Amino acid sequence: MNSFWNKCGFRENATVLALFFAAVHLFYSKTMNAGFVTDFTGLQERLEGAPFLGFLHCFGFPALHQVTNFFLFIFYKIFGTEPWPWYLVYTSLHVANGFLGYIVAKKVFEKSGIAVPPPAPPDESGGGIAVPALIAASLFLLSPYNAEAVIWKVCFNFLFCTFTMLSSLLFFIKYMEGNKRKDFVFSILFFVAALFTFELALALPLIVLVFMFYWREGGSGVGRPPRRRTPGVVAGVRRLEGRPTPWIAVPFFILSAIYFLMNKIILGGWVGHYGEGVHLNFSIKPIAANYLKYFSKYLVFWREWPHLIKEQLIKTCDTGFIAYIFLFIGIAIIIAGIVFYKKINNKIKAVGFLWLLFFLALAPVSNLYVAWILHGENDRYGYFASLFFYMGMVALFQYFNKKIRYVFYAALLGISIFNLIKINNYWSESEKVVHGLLNDFRWENNSEIYVLAFPENYKGIPMFKDFSRKDLSLKGALKYMADKKPKGRFYQVAQFNMFDKNNGLTATVDSGKLIKLSFHEWGSWWWRNGIGTGAYEREQYDFKPVPKGCEIKIKKAAEDAVFIFSDGDKWREIAPQ
Repeated sequence: MNSFWNKCGFRENATVLALFFAAVHLFYSKTMNAGFVTDFTGLQERLEGAPFLGFLHCFGFPALHQVTNFFLFIFYKIFGTEPWPWYLVYTSLHVANGFLGYIVAKKVFEKSGIAVPPPAPPDESGGGIAVPALIAASLFLLSPYNAEAVIWKVCFNFLFCTFTMLSSLLFFIKYMEGNKRKDFVFSILFFVAALFTFELALALPLIVLVFMFYWREGGSGVGRPPRRRTPGVVAGVRRLEGRPTPWIAVPFFILSAIYFLMNKIILGGWVGHYGEGVHLNFSIKPIAANYLKYFSKYLVFWREWPHLIKEQLIKTCDTGFIAYIFLFIGIAIIIAGIVFYKKINNKIKAVGFLWLLFFLALAPVSNLYVAWILHGENDRYGYFASLFFYMGMVALFQYFNKKIRYVFYAALLGISIFNLIKINNYWSESEKVVHGLLNDFRWENNSEIYVLAFPENYKGIPMFKDFSRKDLSLKGALKYMADKKPKGRFYQVAQFNMFDKNNGLTATVDSGKLIKLSFHEWGSWWWRNGIGTGAYEREQYDFKPVPKGCEIKIKKAAEDAVFIFSDGDKWREIAPQ
């Protein structure tokens, strides 16, 4: 292990690590108290009173996430809901992922002859700081689309799975460089840890296979360590003259097959989590459209565009013709790359190789919905893959002269930092509203609590999102985050998206027990069960949206029932006549 870090040049990499640590805390410190929302209270419910060995069956969660649940159990038992330890764990993992990404980028760029760092002094190894690798890793660390994974406390699986996959990949690279069996063993062990952290690890066998081919066939050889001369037959056994065979990727695929089989035996389906119906949906058109959305999202930051322009872009991506054209171009580039591989410039190879890794890294999530209307939601899906996108982008910029190249770097970093600050402000502001509402709740002894309207999200940042269909989000948050245990039955009538920390409603009541709620400003709409909602009826009440508000007809309620709605970070109460 020590030789691994020494080979990378520990001294200059320690400087890079310090820079990354400072940058991440500079921009994320304001979010320390945020992220204990929605699915986190569901996690608390599963962990509350559970035995330690419950991690073996993931505390009832339908997935093989034993590694994730092992750590989450320990964190929760030690930290509780104290913000700063969770913050340090998550930001440290993010820094570590950026640092490992820097080392991967540095090795790939050296292999391709891209901006080789200055030579090291005679008594050291590794050379100086590689600026292109530094830029690529910095773009990853400061991407606004990676904030969700860092801040939301249920995203440990994305952070740690990325850490274990990058560690596996680095040991695999080291094995290809030195052909030492222990490096291959470490690579496999990290892959196994990744598999039982999150399904995203299923992309790694394909990444390893492509990496092996690139390392075996490509590159300029610049930065390649000198080969040791080993006499006799031992040389043939210990090394394949720097050309590992495709067979070395087979164990990764075998382990993946075993993982699928374990899912089938233990969970009853080939894939857990969202289930076979979602994860094994291989419809070509939506997958191709999603790939185009991800690529364009990181390329042009469309999530920050005005709604109408963004909507038109998404509709264009979803058009069958456009999706298939994008897929055809991608396949054509791959085929041309294979056929003309030895004739292609090394820098072009690097761009194609890295962006191919980007698409492969997205494969496990390529058939999942790409959220686009608001901010933040599902950005975590692209966390791991984004590293390869930025590496490919930096490799592409090497075709420009130095001045133009650095203008591009500055522009990309500037846009990323600007939007990261904005997203992190949303998280910070949403946290203040959430805690304000929890602290202001005062109806613990009423038998029925009708929550007429309260926030679902803050500009897309989750607050009280509820997929349970049992009206549990507010009650769970009160119990686990505010130590309040209401005795009554909750009826979450409707939710809305906040776009300002002071957003709220006013209420009026007529003689027929009809409650009319009106938003203070235009811009919000109604949500229920995690999606937008229209009119619906229940035994206790009827709900109907109207322009700039809603109407709620109370049909049946207990004598001590309370009717409340949110106004900023406070609750308002109204009594139907």
